[in-house]
Amino acid sequence: MNRWDDVLEVRLPLPFPLQVVKAYLIRGCTGWTIVDTGLHSSEGIQTWEAIRKQEGFQWEDVEQIVLTHYHPDHYGLSGWLQLQTGAPVRISRTDFDQAQLFWGDGSRQPEAMAAFYREHGLEQEWADQIPAHLRRFNRWITPHPQPVWLEAGETIRLGDRTYEILHTPGHADGHLSFYDSERGWLLGGDFLLPRITPNISLWPGCDPNPLHTYLSTLNRMKSLPVKRVFPAHGEMFEHYRERIEQLEQHHQKRLRSMRQWVEQEELTATEVCFREFGQNLSIHNLRFALAETLAHLEYLRQQGESDRQKREGHWRYSA
Repeated sequence: MNRWDDVLEVRLPLPFPLQVVKAYLIRGCTGWTIVDTGLHSSEGIQTWEAIRKQEGFQWEDVEQIVLTHYHPDHYGLSGWLQLQTGAPVRISRTDFDQAQLFWGDGSRQPEAMAAFYREHGLEQEWADQIPAHLRRFNRWITPHPQPVWLEAGETIRLGDRTYEILHTPGHADGHLSFYDSERGWLLGGDFLLPRITPNISLWPGCDPNPLHTYLSTLNRMKSLPVKRVFPAHGEMFEHYRERIEQLEQHHQKRLRSMRQWVEQEELTATEVCFREFGQNLSIHNLRFALAETLAHLEYLRQQGESDRQKREGHWRYSA
């Protein structure tokens, strides 16, 4: 556990490959702010209870819960924490709506995802696993919170300091980051990570060109004078601009690789995915790998560098 002045890092366990997500607890003279929450699991609750006792505050001392985006490891425990604290949960309206799209009552997104993947060449035996796999997350994100909307371009008090609310989409359509311009500190969620690349995925019903969005976000954010980044995965880091440039280079390299595959022959996104990421993937990892492959292929297509045709029920990409 690390502490920087008023900002305390909270390491929350995850039952999938990332293993840990970082939330942040910010102390102020009128109470505490929680930034991101982890999953609704017994381990997550135990971690928060241990932190509360260690820091010596009661749940009613939490004045707000602020979310960078809707993904389960950030959003999942927000409803439970709201019930304990009575505090408002603040999130972008876009991301709350997408939480409902994926995990709201009566959601058909799991079936839409399976059909979407089938159109892009995923074998039926794999696609049939998608709905149950996605619905497994419901237990980790309910109850849903009663939200208050955050608007990019405005400011918010976190603890005793004023942060600018920045829209940093790509990883999630309504992803927000929080910037303290006096210190040059950025609470970045999954916008910028020090060691791994944020997953950029194409999902039905969401941004149709998320990689273009993410690259535009990186370019727009590059000039921000950031001295420290507090990420959701990995350690606090200070090489902000260098890391942005590394991620830009990573995606350009992957775009070149995928373009070479479809120059050689006409391929489905699933075929490209297995060539890029290998075939020894769990259903969890395959879902992300295929969605990231699609984000890159659709970027190429919308840039005019590739084409696609539907043959025998499957979309096939060519240069």
